[in-house]
Amino acid sequence: MQAQPSVITTGDFLYFAPAGKAFVLPAAGIVSATSMPGPLNAGDPPDAIWTTYALGTVKKPAVDKFEGKAIEVKSPMPGTGIIVTSQILRPERGLTMEVEMNELSRLALAGFYKSDLIEIADTSFHPLGGAGSITGWLKRQRYDGINGAYIVDNWWVDLDVTDLSVNDTNTINPKFKFTWLYSALAGSAI
Repeated sequence: MQAQPSVITTGDFLYFAPAGKAFVLPAAGIVSATSMPGPLNAGDPPDAIWTTYALGTVKKPAVDKFEGKAIEVKSPMPGTGIIVTSQILRPERGLTMEVEMNELSRLALAGFYKSDLIEIADTSFHPLGGAGSITGWLKRQRYDGINGAYIVDNWWVDLDVTDLSVNDTNTINPKFKFTWLYSALAGSAI
């Protein structure tokens, strides 16, 4: 962890566990906003669900965006009759993360074509045949330029694939957008 603010060269690793799927660590459960898979103890191997629905490798580190609605509270300046802003409230808040990946994964196909999750044994999928929204736990491990863990996020998210762009070498690079949804289990460690 950085003791003082500094310029950081970063790299991200992303893992996803879809809602409704079973996991075994730290105890058997079903992925939901109130039930998150993970290792039994820090340093233990993670639950296999984190790699079952692989996102691929990150092409460009994630871009986090905050959206909020500011409300200005006004009050008079004593003795002047002038009304000024005395406080700013942000009661509506949103957090999204956008990232471009190097590989086309089953998860990218399902997210873009709004199909059901595409399992390892599946040989086909049905565009527009799913719920249209994929929710689950996103684990982001962000590292600095010398492979030091800088931040680890566990977000309950809505997953959307916004683009399956083709670059100059004819490689498909899916673009994911993750929208933070409320869960009491969500958080970040630095």
